[in-house]
Amino acid sequence: HFERGNIVATSEDLSNKMYVLMSGKVSMICTNNEGRRLVIATLEPGAIFGEGALDSSDDPNVFVEAAGKASVWVIPASDARSMTIQYPILGWGMLQTYGQRLLQVENSLEDVAYKKLPERLAMLLLDLGNSQNGMIGGVSHQSLADHLGTYRETVSAILRDFRRQGLVELGYRRINIVDAQRLGDIGGVWEW
Repeated sequence: HFERGNIVATSEDLSNKMYVLMSGKVSMICTNNEGRRLVIATLEPGAIFGEGALDSSDDPNVFVEAAGKASVWVIPASDARSMTIQYPILGWGMLQTYGQRLLQVENSLEDVAYKKLPERLAMLLLDLGNSQNGMIGGVSHQSLADHLGTYRETVSAILRDFRRQGLVELGYRRINIVDAQRLGDIGGVWEW
């Protein structure tokens, strides 16, 4: 069991254990040589990760962090191989997780290529606030920057502009979406 911000798996763990996310959400994070973080995938219950346990591969720059309270089932590499053969549903779950991660990466690349940062931030805020009736709690400007692959200062400046326009209210680790329709217009999303 993990609390928000706890490291669920280091890069070494990902190479010798397989994980099944039982509840909560986790973020797969990549870091560069300067220590900058980029969320490359957000995984939800049922996701299987730690494929290095099956093929002995690893990426020294990737680790997994709890995005909230999370419960994870950990399977050692020796058991992961035999269980995947014995229970094909694990292999199927891994394929589904790979597909979801690939889709997230493709969507992120498309957004980076075609959308400006305020548009991308507006979309992220709407996604985060959708399940919480517009109130986004427990989120820092740094975590938003990590999701968007940019600097905290840039996100803070855009959020201040959104506040000035009356789109959001800002508090300590809290963002309240005041005008989802206009925020959706900025993000290019029209169903809000």
